[in-house]
Amino acid sequence: MDDELHCREVLQIMLEMYCPEIELMQECEDGYKALEAIKEHKPELVFMDIEMPGMNAFDILQELDEIDFQVIFTTAYDQYAIKAIKFSALDYLLKPIDADELKAAVAKAISSNDVVLPVQLEQLHHSLTTPVREFKLMIPSSDGPYFIPTADIIFAEGQSNYTHFTLTRNRKLLASRTLLEYENLLKEQGFIRIHKSYLVNLNFVERYLSKSFTLLLKDGIELEVSRRRKEEVMNALFNR
Repeated sequence: MDDELHCREVLQIMLEMYCPEIELMQECEDGYKALEAIKEHKPELVFMDIEMPGMNAFDILQELDEIDFQVIFTTAYDQYAIKAIKFSALDYLLKPIDADELKAAVAKAISSNDVVLPVQLEQLHHSLTTPVREFKLMIPSSDGPYFIPTADIIFAEGQSNYTHFTLTRNRKLLASRTLLEYENLLKEQGFIRIHKSYLVNLNFVERYLSKSFTLLLKDGIELEVSRRRKEEVMNALFNR
């Protein structure tokens, strides 16, 4: 879904040539038609430019009751936009689109079946609209959104559909999002899941206590490491 006719035609041709497993349902030149097409066809995968006439990508996705499909953003070369998309753990293709990158993105989409999560959209929207070049994690709360540098996050604890953040300077925040959503956002930022309930910033780890299967963090915080994640955690600590 792109407002540039040439780009849409090229993507259609490339999908037919390199990704025969993809059935093209419709192409749209503006956001209004894109929203109608999504509601009508109920696709599993959508290629979408962030900016389109009428409605941008955020407008479209916010109009939907449920986002039960995957999105691959297509964008012109812009380091800031790319960093924002990467930080949101969403997939993208640079224009002009490379055949190998297209095939890889489609293969990843087919194998993962990951749909777009609300927190990813919120993070991307913030990252693209803020004038500050330092990326921060947006944590929604009842008091409004907080924008927290990842270096200030010590660990996050998941409880059902909520995530409790423990921050530097004895601060705490509660977000009504799952720990998995934040794991997807932060796994490329030096964080690791050590337990079904804990996501830890490796910069705050002092050492691994083998007798108790726990990580000792700065300020004396001690968190359990699940046995099945022990090897992954140890590798991350040695390679940080």
